[in-house]
Amino acid sequence: MSAYGKSVLLDGSVRVLELECFRDHRGSLTPLTLDDAGFSVARTFVVNAPRGAVRGGHAHRHVRQVLFRASGAIDVDFSHRGERARVTLDEDCPAVLIEPGVWAQQTYLDDRGTLIVFADGPYESTEYIRGDPDQSGATS
Repeated sequence: MSAYGKSVLLDGSVRVLELECFRDHRGSLTPLTLDDAGFSVARTFVVNAPRGAVRGGHAHRHVRQVLFRASGAIDVDFSHRGERARVTLDEDCPAVLIEPGVWAQQTYLDDRGTLIVFADGPYESTEYIRGDPDQSGATS
C-alpha cells in the first residue's frame, strides 16, 4: 500500500498518509513505512501534551516532517501561501507528511495526547520560520 494518502492539501504541500491498521481484541497495530513516501528520518521526537495544549506554530525552511499520532486526538492547522487547512489526527487518520514552508500548529483535544514527529533533517534554530503563518510560504 502506498503511504501517500488520497487527501492532498494546500497544493500537495500536506499529504494525509494512508496507513493500514490491524485491529483485534488485543488492540491495534499500525505499520509506518516512511520509505514509501520517499522520506529518510534524520531525527525523531515525542510530544506529550494535555487537553487544550497548543504546540508548533512554525514552519521549516528545508526540513520535511511526518506527524504521527500515537494517542489521543490532535487538530493540526496548516497555512501555506495564504491558504489554510485542518486535519484531525486520530485512529482513522493517524499521520500527515508536511513539506517545507508549511506553517503548522497542533491543538491537543484529549488528555495525554501523544505525537511522534519524524524529521528528515537535523535540529537547527535557523531552520524555523516563526510568527505570521501567511509569511511562511518561502522555502529559502
